[in-house]
Amino acid sequence: MENINENNTVATSNIHPNGAIECYKLFWTNYANFAGRARRSEFWWPTLFNVVLGFILSFIPFVGPLFSLAILVPNFAVASRRLHDTGRAFGWFFICLIPVVGTILYIIWQAQDSQPGENRFGANPKNA
Repeated sequence: MENINENNTVATSNIHPNGAIECYKLFWTNYANFAGRARRSEFWWPTLFNVVLGFILSFIPFVGPLFSLAILVPNFAVASRRLHDTGRAFGWFFICLIPVVGTILYIIWQAQDSQPGENRFGANPKNA
């Protein structure tokens, strides 16, 4: 079922996650894959799960911070792939450092539909 590319990472453009659990599995499978494109569901389902889990685990000493560290790289990776899907490079992630306006702009970009067709980051995952 999984398509492994030449870098021994799962080729996200060939997998269509059907639901929340599949998206969260894909989040961990591609934990350090910064290349390619990711659909909106591949970004938003893990984001929702991580916020809820992070809130719950924050009440347990040492576990909350460890969870936050564990999801740091996968969050950057999926954010990078999602920005690629909208035609932006990962460097645009740092617009979040601009208070309020930067964060709102980043959220709007992550909620945007995929750039149609192929872009410089690969094929549209919707068409795979």
